Amino acid sequence: MLRIVDYAKRKDIEWYEVIRQAINEASVAPVVILSQGELRVYELDEDEMIGDYPDAEPIPLALVESTLNPAFLARLVHARFPVIFKPVTKNIDGLAADFYQLEDMPIKPPAVSKYERLDRVWFGFSKQVSMTLDDLWIPDDYQFKTKEKSQHKSIDLTGKKKQTKPHTIYIAHQVQSGKSMLNSWQFFRRLAAESRGSMTIELPGFGPIYLKQNPKDIKYTLLYSDTVFKNPTDGETVKKNSFDRAWRRISGHK
Repeated sequence: MLRIVDYAKRKDIEWYEVIRQAINEASVAPVVILSQGELRVYELDEDEMIGDYPDAEPIPLALVESTLNPAFLARLVHARFPVIFKPVTKNIDGLAADFYQLEDMPIKPPAVSKYERLDRVWFGFSKQVSMTLDDLWIPDDYQFKTKEKSQHKSIDLTGKKKQTKPHTIYIAHQVQSGKSMLNSWQFFRRLAAESRGSMTIELPGFGPIYLKQNPKDIKYTLLYSDTVFKNPTDGETVKKNSFDRAWRRISGHK
């Protein structure tokens, strides 16, 4: 394993290009190895109140190779380091903030796998954790494709007419990578939830973009823009049914 910054120096490229290519490939999985940190396990009771999970031991993060949520990895291309993970806070009523369900956790140490398929289990950092660029690692035998260029450079999002939409390029990439339509839509939604219209994320196959869930139809409608969302009417719409049609057209399945 090599730190991503050291790998980038060896290949004479920028560190974020390593992450960009890793996002677009299933063959390489960067990991984060923190020097400190701890996760605690929580559960929601029948009254939707959070409390400690019975007999659950804290999960140490220090010196553990933890996988990265793909949506969180896409954010790191444009992140300002250090990235801060806030600890869970509970008020006197038991209401809490800054905790995650398993599928939404930004980093996942191997020990959390025992809690898979348990719907009422949540996780949170017991103390504030800081992640720096030096904490990101990649296999040292990874073959970086230096000739590969991001497709989004040929797309003019600022023009009056968008001949090729970001989600169609994303779909083409997903089809080529052997991904399913449902999982690709769910990942698209997760990226939108991460971006929230205010943070640039890396859309696989396309490049940097701002995404947002439509507050009027969170499940089936997303918005995209090349600039930060400032007003409720900003952004272009991608509906689930149009996404499905584009998928069938690009994949050749009717």
